[in-house]
Amino acid sequence: TGKYPMSYKNSTAREDTQYVLVHFTGEDSSTYEDIKQSHLDEGEPEIGFHFIITAQGTTLMGRHVSREGFHHPEFNDTSVGVCVIGNRDKMSDEQSIALTLLLEKLKSDYPSLESVKYLYKSH
Repeated sequence: TGKYPMSYKNSTAREDTQYVLVHFTGEDSSTYEDIKQSHLDEGEPEIGFHFIITAQGTTLMGRHVSREGFHHPEFNDTSVGVCVIGNRDKMSDEQSIALTLLLEKLKSDYPSLESVKYLYKSH
């Protein structure tokens, strides 16, 4: 027996990182734990986002960034998933700074990144 159950479908490393997908929860007041629980309820062994930026602007680690995510079916195997709690047009200064710093770090870590995509839907 390994660290993860045999049904762990995202145990493979992401081979190609082309995008960062930034998701916004909208008016939803979800927390890290809420999002994690919704992903567990869908059969995932852990939260599907790689990073979560809280309403206070704190960047939390999610699924290890080297692993395939569970945040968008078309891009899970080619992207890093970031979830920002709240609306893009109502981000606090702390959230804007946290997102900017995170995106700069990811661009540095993954020179193959083609673009950042912004998605406005719930987790």
